[in-house]
Amino acid sequence: MSKSLRKRKNHWTNKVHESVLCRNEEGELGLELKGGAENGQFPTIGALLPARAAGHSGKLSPDELLLEVNDTPVAGLTTRDVHAVVKHSKDPVRLKCVKQGERTR
Repeated sequence: MSKSLRKRKNHWTNKVHESVLCRNEEGELGLELKGGAENGQFPTIGALLPARAAGHSGKLSPDELLLEVNDTPVAGLTTRDVHAVVKHSKDPVRLKCVKQGERTR
């Protein structure tokens, strides 16, 4: 097998994780979204609000890149479009995220 076909242990795709959120009685997930294509960025997780206490599983933390919402890719979407995907997703809402890497300049 060639080296290009082997997965490297430190590749970012090995660090993708899934978190599951449920809406509270008011229908909120308690999740703030930042970034988005209108800012030239990937959508990222902002503040995690207390409304999230309705139910969650996984390791969700602020400033992670949001890759998918219920198997719908959201990379490259505007914040408004990501909000629409989340709003129209059925419970439980599954988020695939990855921690951002170190920036080099």
